[in-house]
Amino acid sequence: MSRFKQALQEGKEFVITCEHVPGRGLTGKRMDSILEFAEEAAGSELIHGLSLTDNAGGNPAFSADILGFNLLAMGVDPMIHFSTKDMNRNAIEARAYALKKCGLTNLLIITGDYPISGFMGIGAPVFDLDSVMAVHYLKKISDGLEIQEGKNLVTLPGTDFFLGAVVSSFKWTEASLMLQYYKLEKKIRAGADFIVSQLGYDSRKYVELIRYVRNVLGLDIPVMGSVYILSAGAARFMNSGEVPGCYVDDRLLKAIQQEAKAEDKGRAARLERAARELAILKGLGYNGAHLEGLNLKFADVRTVLERSEEIGDNWPDYLEELNYSPQDHPFFLFEDGEQFKAPPKDEVPVIKKTRRRRIGSLNFWLMRLFHKLIFVENKLGYRFMRGISRFADKHEGFLNFFKFMEHTAKKMIFDCRKCDDCALFDTFYICPVSECPKGMRIGPCGGSRSNGHCEVFEERECIWERIYWRARRVNELEDLKAIGAPRNWALYETSSWINYFLKRDRTGVKVGIPEKIKR
Repeated sequence: MSRFKQALQEGKEFVITCEHVPGRGLTGKRMDSILEFAEEAAGSELIHGLSLTDNAGGNPAFSADILGFNLLAMGVDPMIHFSTKDMNRNAIEARAYALKKCGLTNLLIITGDYPISGFMGIGAPVFDLDSVMAVHYLKKISDGLEIQEGKNLVTLPGTDFFLGAVVSSFKWTEASLMLQYYKLEKKIRAGADFIVSQLGYDSRKYVELIRYVRNVLGLDIPVMGSVYILSAGAARFMNSGEVPGCYVDDRLLKAIQQEAKAEDKGRAARLERAARELAILKGLGYNGAHLEGLNLKFADVRTVLERSEEIGDNWPDYLEELNYSPQDHPFFLFEDGEQFKAPPKDEVPVIKKTRRRRIGSLNFWLMRLFHKLIFVENKLGYRFMRGISRFADKHEGFLNFFKFMEHTAKKMIFDCRKCDDCALFDTFYICPVSECPKGMRIGPCGGSRSNGHCEVFEERECIWERIYWRARRVNELEDLKAIGAPRNWALYETSSWINYFLKRDRTGVKVGIPEKIKR
């Protein structure tokens, strides 16, 4: 068993991991930095693992898998970021077994950033599976995947993966935040073994996340908080909105730029800030911290850890200093969520009540009515359409007419892309294939901006913001916790209506994920 896995499962010590971002090519400053860090870490007990990103920021980079194998040989316990943005499900399975063969079993599962660069232009985004379904798939592989070989059902050898999932708790609109928490629940139900938070700079969100996991969900799953050692350059880049899911407030940027004028270019100040964040996480009952920073130095990590130990039980003194949320009405989940205080033990937090929004979309209300008349089992309209579908399935001429009518109508209303494994029911009549650049069908990615807008198209509101308010308006938020099967590409350009009524689409697939969290 890896040191990282053992320490996190036993819960006897505060676990430290450090993240590095491989650069492009065989050599360079980033590669040298990682190898130098690994050499120092191998001879130290300070950290429990070194994590490697997977084409971070949507840019090409050296393989985290190969680099992780090298680090393992150096005596360092790697955690490999496993992004689904560049792989379909076949490639996911192939990569999973290759990682196991190399002895790399600590995986952090993420959906990944939209591609922004590549050879002769931007590469095609894949996003065949999102992070929830990827966790489920890798859990099946870990336990021993059942496959069909001829007429026989065969169980492949398990891989014993230790699967981590990410939650973007530093979200500032109600819809963005609630959907991240819903998606966290889905990842845990799918088989995640531990949780790592996204980075952020407001202590109230650290408090909120641990309260949600421990007191609302009632779980003791290991939770690690991200601490990014923020330089002036990185702060400026994040403040511009160019780092998906990462928010740096104007006030924080100004403070860091002022600190950078010091003789040490702000090094002491940023390490002190990181040490306070780490001490807060430890004081709040997190199981560990995930330290990040561009070209992270082992000496800096040592300084942060030593200083956080000095702070010790005085960590509440620094809660109010870490308050860099957006000033334009940020959303906090609990009634007392805006207060800078540690939560009492065994509390039952009160979730904030807000008003529902009006939904002025005529399409939405007409589609709900249409659904109730036609698509609800045992209704007269359902039985009629099932009969029509059976007839069309056996008569090619009528089938082609049926498909033409369906696709024409859905193209006009939803800009239909003919996936014909339709998720419109689940997404409250907003098409994730035509409207989301990542095609997110189970929930939003973590890359949305502070105002709830899309990671890729800044001018557009994330479709899941609209989906949330539609579900909230009709008191069906619990439906957003459901996990449907991934898209079946065998149904492309067939007929979603026929596939639905004849149970060929996602509604006829048993996903095999528990509907409720096991407390």
